[in-house]
Amino acid sequence: MIDWIDLFLVPAYVLLFVIILWFIKKRNPQNELYQRYLIKGFLFKVVCAIFYAFLLYYHYGFGDSLTYFKDTIYFKHLIRINADSFGHLMSSDYKTIRDAHNVIGGGSSSGLMVEKIALLLSYIGFNRYLVVTLFFAIAAYSGVFKLFQAMCYIMPEWHKRLAIFIIFFPTLSVFGSGVLKDSLCMAGLGWMFYAGHKMIQNKKFSLKYFLIMVAGATVLVFIKVYILAAFIIPYILYLLIFMLRRIPSKFIRRTVLPVLLAVLALVYIFNAKGIDESLGYYAVDKLFDNMKEQQYNYINESGDAGGMFDLGYFEPTLSGFIKKMPDGIAATLYRPFPWESKNIIMLLFSLESLSLTVLTVYVFIKARPRFFFSTIMFHPFTFLCISFSLLFAAMIGLSTFNFGTLARYRIPIIPFYVSGMFSILYFQMQRGRQKHRHTELQSAAG
Repeated sequence: MIDWIDLFLVPAYVLLFVIILWFIKKRNPQNELYQRYLIKGFLFKVVCAIFYAFLLYYHYGFGDSLTYFKDTIYFKHLIRINADSFGHLMSSDYKTIRDAHNVIGGGSSSGLMVEKIALLLSYIGFNRYLVVTLFFAIAAYSGVFKLFQAMCYIMPEWHKRLAIFIIFFPTLSVFGSGVLKDSLCMAGLGWMFYAGHKMIQNKKFSLKYFLIMVAGATVLVFIKVYILAAFIIPYILYLLIFMLRRIPSKFIRRTVLPVLLAVLALVYIFNAKGIDESLGYYAVDKLFDNMKEQQYNYINESGDAGGMFDLGYFEPTLSGFIKKMPDGIAATLYRPFPWESKNIIMLLFSLESLSLTVLTVYVFIKARPRFFFSTIMFHPFTFLCISFSLLFAAMIGLSTFNFGTLARYRIPIIPFYVSGMFSILYFQMQRGRQKHRHTELQSAAG
């Protein structure tokens, strides 16, 4: 899967994409983010993608990324010997392909979707694992960079801090770069958020950005619908509040918001069955039981014991979930602790988690509790970032009892959680500047 020919193909493709990015950079001389980060971030992503491929192939010898690509090569073999056709493989559902060819697709239809995309890319990637990995990394980087652009528009003076935690955060760049669901999900989530933000920024409806939003959401539906399930409600509230702010009348704004929320609630009620069918494993009526089942599987898993942890009994009900939420959040965002590290890779995870812990404590102390909580509750952007991060962190923390897997599953959380924390300090700084200007105006008037 990795051979001498990769020494020529990978650098050739990297050079090609660097040239493309260089032209994009030249065409946008006024865009500071393009000038500073576009090519640097891409090269960092490439290094992380190759490192991840080598880690799986030479160190572990197995992994989802390798499994997906091996199935892809098997599909090409079936096409070559006329045992199946490209069109049939691309259009068939999970059960059909599993029964016909004994290909489990990573155990799910979403895993099969990754393999279908890898199959398409393999035709321009010369069937090489590293080249297809590079294409997945490029897709993920496009979404991550667009997400970074949107965050920098909200906090323009803090692009360096945001770049460290969004573009150059190690696990986000490593585990979000392989032939994996996570790479595609970061592409979909990043483009969806960016497109919605552009419509808010431009203050008008745009068919182009609306279609990008739909495309990003569609990727999440097919790959990891539970990310969209955790993100969509705070995201809709975020968009609604910003759109309502354009209405000059405060009375109308306060009247329209409850009506819109009621309409959304009715839409959900009348379409609950279809929505739950789309969510499948993560449907509301199945969610807690399935989380409990997955928890049980991890506890009884015999392999990779060094990365396992246990949060104790979890009652599969809403009240049980709420009670255990702090444990799930802590496990996802702040663990493994340094003393829980069993090897060098876990130690790196723990250092990243420690950086998130230090950031949280610093922001809490710097902003002071009252401003900290009021900003989370009443500023739409901060509410979106923190509510999505905590809900999703609790979901995966209570169902994933392996630190290595958890480091991969928490990838969508990192940019939003960090941006939410930074936004609290940023808005505090802005409030301080406004007070200072007000004081200066008063002094000048006096």
